[in-house]
Amino acid sequence: MTNTEFWLSYHLASRVHLPPTTQLVELEFHNQKLQDLEDVLDHVFRQGYVEAKYRPVTWFERKDGHKIKGSQLIDVLLKEGVGRSPETALRLVVEDLANTFWFTYVYLHGSKTVVTQRVKLNELPAKCDRLAHITNHLFQQGFLAAKLRPVVHWQKACGVRVEEHACVRDILSAGEGTCEEKPLRLIIDAPPACEAGCHCHHHRVL
Repeated sequence: MTNTEFWLSYHLASRVHLPPTTQLVELEFHNQKLQDLEDVLDHVFRQGYVEAKYRPVTWFERKDGHKIKGSQLIDVLLKEGVGRSPETALRLVVEDLANTFWFTYVYLHGSKTVVTQRVKLNELPAKCDRLAHITNHLFQQGFLAAKLRPVVHWQKACGVRVEEHACVRDILSAGEGTCEEKPLRLIIDAPPACEAGCHCHHHRVL
């Protein structure tokens, strides 16, 4: 390991359940030396390793989660032992996927009350690639009675149906479910069944 090499690891929100990928960055590139972390970021985006649209939501942080300013000199980090090997790689965090998914419960019969709920994707116990994973989570947590599983489906705000196999990342990228003002709609073709022991739309994940 020399002072012309620096290790970083990619931590993408869309791959939170997968091991991070490490990369060796050559600090001397095209007769120019990368001096600080901002230079490294410029290099990463210029080479297309990360899509340019994610530049506003990309930063470096230490293993303890402490963010590091882009003006931090690489030589100083190397002297501290950071970035000298794959094991000490600096974390490059890319929030390429929102960590939250917003939706509303919409009953077609009975209740006119619309309740909005947030699911924290990065806190789910298993991967959450497909909309079906979120649906399963809601029923597993008891937010909806199991007997309603055959009569629920998803819709966009415009009324277009969204299939269970739809990719959560694609839905969020399209602007659906990104915030409380733009929730996806969980359509329930049954009246609310607030029976004893029922855990329905009155419960929310905060």
